[in-house]
Amino acid sequence: PAHTATRGLEIHPPPVMHASLLVTAVLLALTGVVASEGLVDHPIAADKIVYLDGDNWRASCQELLLDIPATVPGDLISDLYNANVIPDPLFEMNWLNSTVWANHLWTYTTSFYLTQQDLAANTDILLVFDGVKMGALASVNNVQLSQALTNQFSRYTFSLRSTGKLMAGTNILTVTFDDNIDVEGRYMSCSGGWDWAPYSNTYQHKVHTFTKGIWKSVYLATVSGTAIEYVVPHTFYQGSYPTSPLLQPHEHGDFLVNVTAYLYSHVSENVVLTATGDWNTGKSVQAQVSVQANTRTAVTLTMPVSADDILLWWPNGMGNQVLYNLVLTATQDVGPELVAVRRVGFRYAVLVTGNDTDPAYVQRAAAEEGTDSQGMFIRINGAAMFARGANMIPMEELDGRLNAQAHTILVQSAAAAGMNIFRVWGGGTYYSDGFYDACDEEGIVLYHDIMYAQDHHPTADDNNVAEIRHQLRRLSHHPSIILWDSCNECIPNDTPIYYQFVMPVVVSEDMSRIIWPSCPADGWTSGAIKLTSMPSGSAPVPFKGATIETHGPYQHGEGFHTVNSGSSLEPFDPRMPITITPVQTGVQHPNVFASEFGCSVMSSFESMSATLKPEHWGIHGGEPESTSNHNVMAQRNYACDNIIEMYFGTQSALLNQTGEDAFKKQLYFCMMGQALEMKADIESRRSTNTFGIITWQLNEIWPTGGWGSVEYGTAVGGQVIGGRWKPLHYFMAKYLYTDVFITCGQNGQCVLKNDGMAATTASVKIAAVSLQDGSTQVLVDSAANLPAGPGFTNYFHIDISAVDPRANVLMMWVHDQTSHVQLATNLVPLTTPNFLNLRPANVRFEVADQPNLDGTVDINLICDHPALFVVLTTQAHGRFSDNAFILTTKGTVKFVPFGGAADLVLLRATLRVEDLGAYML
Repeated sequence: PAHTATRGLEIHPPPVMHASLLVTAVLLALTGVVASEGLVDHPIAADKIVYLDGDNWRASCQELLLDIPATVPGDLISDLYNANVIPDPLFEMNWLNSTVWANHLWTYTTSFYLTQQDLAANTDILLVFDGVKMGALASVNNVQLSQALTNQFSRYTFSLRSTGKLMAGTNILTVTFDDNIDVEGRYMSCSGGWDWAPYSNTYQHKVHTFTKGIWKSVYLATVSGTAIEYVVPHTFYQGSYPTSPLLQPHEHGDFLVNVTAYLYSHVSENVVLTATGDWNTGKSVQAQVSVQANTRTAVTLTMPVSADDILLWWPNGMGNQVLYNLVLTATQDVGPELVAVRRVGFRYAVLVTGNDTDPAYVQRAAAEEGTDSQGMFIRINGAAMFARGANMIPMEELDGRLNAQAHTILVQSAAAAGMNIFRVWGGGTYYSDGFYDACDEEGIVLYHDIMYAQDHHPTADDNNVAEIRHQLRRLSHHPSIILWDSCNECIPNDTPIYYQFVMPVVVSEDMSRIIWPSCPADGWTSGAIKLTSMPSGSAPVPFKGATIETHGPYQHGEGFHTVNSGSSLEPFDPRMPITITPVQTGVQHPNVFASEFGCSVMSSFESMSATLKPEHWGIHGGEPESTSNHNVMAQRNYACDNIIEMYFGTQSALLNQTGEDAFKKQLYFCMMGQALEMKADIESRRSTNTFGIITWQLNEIWPTGGWGSVEYGTAVGGQVIGGRWKPLHYFMAKYLYTDVFITCGQNGQCVLKNDGMAATTASVKIAAVSLQDGSTQVLVDSAANLPAGPGFTNYFHIDISAVDPRANVLMMWVHDQTSHVQLATNLVPLTTPNFLNLRPANVRFEVADQPNLDGTVDINLICDHPALFVVLTTQAHGRFSDNAFILTTKGTVKFVPFGGAADLVLLRATLRVEDLGAYML
């Protein structure tokens, strides 16, 4: 943000300076303004900004005779908990005790101070709400403002001069929440429940609701002349269509940057706009505009950008994430000079559905509209991309617990696991700037739904238009966002509003990105350029054809009656080992993009026990099977019985047990079961011709069951900030989400695949490792030539006829022959864990006295016999360099702290180790 202020401290527009210095100055000004600076949107650029954020608010309910301290940004349930009116809402089933927060009028109140000079000046004073969740009415000095606050995703701006009731001294602002105000579904769809979120017992129009509140910042903006409401830079590639990676500096084409300034004018005046990029501060563009009083004006400046002045922005693992600051200044006749800054990156991203390796196809498809049916993959900066990642869901149901650092760490955890793409799911929310900044910095590409899903569908009205326009203007400078689609699973062919209303509004705001009908979809008949899937300018109409994008399958936990699962066990094929069938691979061949599939799962004992009474520490809750309020585990999403039994054998007695030891064992089995199920699924997909693997889902929204590879990431009791990695996430980092990939399946059929941009000559070694004594029998030790990918595949056979699948596992290593850098590895059991012959491993560990120079902490492990699926867990904030691994004799694992120095005391006090044999023998 370019201009900010705290209560009692006004920050005026800074002088023009180099963009990097300007951003530094702004961040310093923000320190201490709100609890988490990454949660603050870019404010309007005006004469001065005074934030009303903080704890100088009260929340009151006359019916309940309650008046409590409150915090903005935040939410009512969090305020009630912080005031000790209610217990932890996520403990046991407290979220169902809604009598305090539902069906009552709740009023938030604060004050702000104006001087006689403020009132005497010929200025407008704007009151800005960046986000209000659920229906509310705002008043200043008992004068109700003109518009109800009904859309969580919109910014509301009111001119306070028009109230006629501003006064020198203290002014009172109130926001009253009324459940009877119809918000028409314009709030986070997963509020109050999904099949991975707690189901509430409050509704509007039979759709779940949960908390309410002023979930984003509130501020006053003083405007004497003109204010800048939005700065929206869009980049457009000017070079020829590339089909090979643009890896050399400046070998790419030039760019154009269209910078649109959205102005609000209090008076009629002349305004000179100047746009400068720090890629070349000696070049700027200007435009002069005459604005009229009390009007809004949009002005676009076009900036040519030479290829010689910039470097490209790349996804994680494909290159560097080069970012630049764009500075817009507004020099006006009446008001002071204004400055606004946005960060941009230069990349050329397209969605390809035909064979663009054929020059004739490129020429033809560039002039046609629609979508082809050969497949679906992303090409960025000329490089075909193997997209691997996860679906991002909201980190919180309770907005008062939102934390920008947690979002940043979650994105960093994804990048560390080899991910390069998120789908921002349409049943969630538009995230705060800190999340998108982290994606820009870590190279996480975003396939971004507009926030429509299931019962939260659009209406073709001004309210929905305003929401879409605000969010695209707020977010579309981020280079990480490469694609907009209109909804989650909305089947736009059968629901015309998505292509007749939603997508036209999107395209009117942003012509610089890929557009897609929905997630999933088959593509377009018209409205998009066939070669690139970029907007063509004509009316978008979806296409119903060959399936090139898929959702599913989903492996649900079953076997115990819960809110999401039934009593029947529902067995399934664990695919250990998988079936590998050679196919033609490469972007020139038919392919598919999987944007959702997953396996339900619980979380660790550390995470889950914190919200349960000890008598309920068990996967069945220690009570009879029931979805009623008598069984807390039945309210915690899916069961895990079938997942446990398919991998670890019949465990009926164990699953009904309670207590710390039993719960740890149950949750170990559940999480390892998810990891093995998803490992088989992802390996099966990578053995075919696929260029998109996006799992359902990345993270959890609460400390219990869901589908994530990362646990609930809010730093409350038992949780790790940003989320503790589950075994699946470690499998992704080590085995599944590397550029080079190797695995073997049934009958010794193996696959070695290069989905990266670099060619290499590799050494390949495959060995059978004894689970009895750790000895190895080398099965393959050879060299392999790996041309550049993605999609280069080498299928081969190995002889495993003499390998006892009960006594051995396969280990695989691929190294670059020149640098000896490890390119891939894998651990492949040849049968499910319940059939393995194991010995007691007796794993012990020792934590180093001091951290390493890089801040990591060594943990030395030793065992008596080979230990399979060794899992380390701690309450210290961080992750491990490896986990869910095989330990044959001894080894060292590093603890990698999150967000600062490692807490050695907490690490030592809470570190524990598990392994398969400890629970199976």
